[in-house]
Amino acid sequence: MLILLCIAGDAFDKKADGLPINPLLPFPMWSLWCIAGMVGTLLLGQTAVLIHRKGRTLSHNSVKQAIDMLPNAICYFTPSGDFKLCNLQMHRLFHILAQSDLQHFDELRQALTECDKKSGVVRLPDEEQTYLFPDGKAWRYSQTEITVPDGTVYTEAIFSDVTELYEKGLRLKEQTEQLKKFSRDLKILSDNVLTLTKETEVLSAKTKLHDQMGAGIIAMRQILQQEQVSQEAADSLLLFQKAIRTIKNDNEYPQERGELAEFLRDASTIGVKVEMAGELPKQEEIYRIFVIAMRECLTNGVRHADATALYVTARQDGNNISLRITNNGKPPESVIVPRGGLLNLHRHVTNLGGTMEIQWSPAFTLIIVMPVEKEAAE
Repeated sequence: MLILLCIAGDAFDKKADGLPINPLLPFPMWSLWCIAGMVGTLLLGQTAVLIHRKGRTLSHNSVKQAIDMLPNAICYFTPSGDFKLCNLQMHRLFHILAQSDLQHFDELRQALTECDKKSGVVRLPDEEQTYLFPDGKAWRYSQTEITVPDGTVYTEAIFSDVTELYEKGLRLKEQTEQLKKFSRDLKILSDNVLTLTKETEVLSAKTKLHDQMGAGIIAMRQILQQEQVSQEAADSLLLFQKAIRTIKNDNEYPQERGELAEFLRDASTIGVKVEMAGELPKQEEIYRIFVIAMRECLTNGVRHADATALYVTARQDGNNISLRITNNGKPPESVIVPRGGLLNLHRHVTNLGGTMEIQWSPAFTLIIVMPVEKEAAE
């Protein structure tokens, strides 16, 4: 290009001066222009290739820009503890922790240890390596060792944003407390239902005694007026005698205490003999459920089967204790569907992890199996 420009300039000067133009060259002029064109084309192509590669080739600056765009805070330390690569998020968090710039790995560990004293950053006690920053965000810290191909071991320190998980955990704790409160309220309500059921059963027994006494008094009046005893009057007198004996037993033991003793007294009061085998559990909740089951079977046996004896067997087998209740009354005519007191009893049994089974053939049998605590079993 320089030669061509020189020849062209000399030719223009001679033409301006009116001199003849005779460039003396050892080869034709067009070959020089071809060489210049080829060189220019190669230069333009090489420039395009360099520009294309520049957008696809990683450099130190491109790596730094990439980690600066990460939402997590990340930093790499050399084996001596000096930081090798650190993004802007890590610099920001460390400045909140220590009010200074991060230079060494020991500074980061010290800042995490003393964060409660200086920066207002709180380490959450129930979470592993999780810190609550003043802006309300929660960050979880972790560190690992990374070995590069040349054998150098770098320490990778990362703060991960776990704010969403932390907030969900707080809401979960609040909901758990509410559920516990609902559970306590439900237990109180259930206890009230049991108390009401017991009072209803006692009222039913007293009503039955009242009816028996009324029938007996009417029978005595008829006998005195007619001076003869019919079969109905004789049966009424037997019921009247039974009611009197019941009231007599109730008056003889007015100060007796304890749920089991009270149950035995009530059974004796209504003229039902209770035969017990085995010992009831010491665990209070299971003991209470067993007494409720016996009372329910007593009421239903007298009301529906005209039972005069109740047979109760308690047996412990390993970590389970079972209660079996039957009576000498009339067997049920069909399958028994739990309702009322039996349904409420079933709920209590299942709430404590037990099972309840009702057999109707060949005779009514109630079987309850409850798990007992290890200490109670021993």
